[in-house]
Amino acid sequence: MSILFSFYHSLLQLLFPESCFLCKKSGTPLCKKCIHTFKKNIDTPLTYAHSTYSFHDIRVKKIIHAIKYFHRKDLIMPLVASMENDINYFKNNHQTYTLIPIPMPKIRKLIRGYNQAEWIASHVSEKTSNTIVDFSILKRSRTPERQATTKTRSERLKNQHNSFYVSKDVSGLHIILIDDVMTTGATLSEARNILLKHGAKEVYALTIAH
Repeated sequence: MSILFSFYHSLLQLLFPESCFLCKKSGTPLCKKCIHTFKKNIDTPLTYAHSTYSFHDIRVKKIIHAIKYFHRKDLIMPLVASMENDINYFKNNHQTYTLIPIPMPKIRKLIRGYNQAEWIASHVSEKTSNTIVDFSILKRSRTPERQATTKTRSERLKNQHNSFYVSKDVSGLHIILIDDVMTTGATLSEARNILLKHGAKEVYALTIAH
């Protein structure tokens, strides 16, 4: 379905001028005027994580849904450009940071055709200095239940337990985990813990929304 939708979207882009996903203003997939009115996130459940926008803003939710399920990769760059200060929230300019997208279970990525966290990480790296992206460090060891089916933080932590493994040496690395949305932080916590256990020096996390 995602491949067909991608073809359909590309065809529409060819036939009709690009316009803002929200207000339909021509010239950009997501205009600055709309972005500037998004509700900002003011808190996260994790001290080492930062999210730019509030997922309670229905427009933010709509955009992430389009990125996640309808192949709207073009919406990522305008969002990332507006997150520049947040991208540098944890960074020390004298360090090189490795950006690691949260991996999807293989079967889900096969069905969807892509991992939106990889797209986001690539765009974040393009916007910042002293960063590299590595898709191969963090892998899924099993497929957990969908987080939407688990209600409490303790249930989600249990659901994500032992769901990752590290495939390369991360000793001494400064890492920023990248994902689209943080809910309870269970996924990011599990990923961070295993990276620290394998010798990463520090692990932070950045998401578009919470």
